[in-house]
Amino acid sequence: MAIKRRSSTRISTPADAAIGGGGSSNDKQQQQQQQQQQLRKKQKRNSSNNSTIKKSHWSRPGVEAAARLVSLPISSSDCNNNHFNSWNTALSHYESMIQAKGNTQLYKLDQLRNLIAQQWKNDSQIKECSSSSSSSSSMTKDQLLNVIIPWKFGKGKPRNALKKLLQSNTEEDVIKASMLAFHHADNCANNDNSDFDTHQQNVQNAIQSLCQLNGVGPATASAVLSAYCPQSFAFMDDEVIECLYEAKRGYTLKIYMMVNDRCVGIAKELNEANSDCSSGGGELWTPADVGKALWTVATMSAKKDEVSLCKVFGD
Repeated sequence: MAIKRRSSTRISTPADAAIGGGGSSNDKQQQQQQQQQQLRKKQKRNSSNNSTIKKSHWSRPGVEAAARLVSLPISSSDCNNNHFNSWNTALSHYESMIQAKGNTQLYKLDQLRNLIAQQWKNDSQIKECSSSSSSSSSMTKDQLLNVIIPWKFGKGKPRNALKKLLQSNTEEDVIKASMLAFHHADNCANNDNSDFDTHQQNVQNAIQSLCQLNGVGPATASAVLSAYCPQSFAFMDDEVIECLYEAKRGYTLKIYMMVNDRCVGIAKELNEANSDCSSGGGELWTPADVGKALWTVATMSAKKDEVSLCKVFGD
């Protein structure tokens, strides 16, 4: 059966004339569409941040405690909110849990990681003030192999098979990749998380820059970047992934982006609650802090430290 074509002739209407008379109506319509898209994205992020992952079992010990912490509603309506205090208490026990996990050696590595991160930040500030062609600092091969990797293996599971790959990187490779990663991380900090899409792209670019190195995946990249730019990056601890990611734990860039976005959202909620209750006093929460708090309570539970868990949850 033949299909009849509609006539291409169209009768113009007053509405057509109004639209054709100028671009103001089209521009206004496009602006409204963009605003609606941004609102949908914000609503989607908020619903994601407020959701609690429920699993029949956890593959890492202690994660149920971290999941419980995430499930506590954070509200500024009650400034004596014990749930907000639970997060603060959890973070305050981070260093003691580092020692409980890996004794003095891991504690020293954690402190050394903080020191070299401060050195990276200072170098970036010096270069920026001196109008250097590159305002970003860089990481050395020694810092990667003797601080970042042992710290990461000490907090989680050692993956000794990666050592040969990591050692195959030259000093120039590590400096070049880290300088580019820090540049994108600096863009994250300058963006201040206000533009979601731009922030996500900078986070992704920073992770991918370090992943150019042999033996470096998103988890190791996050170990570097969460030290250098904690306001934009959380560390990809196993416990944090499993707590905040609903499917099977993995270490892909896609999973990191989803988990980090959850940490960014939780940090924002904590800061809003803190601002309303203390007139902006106290230190700001970062995505890295959120990851630390979750790892801390998971470690408490895994170590069966009931006394510390009671302090966190007020049981």
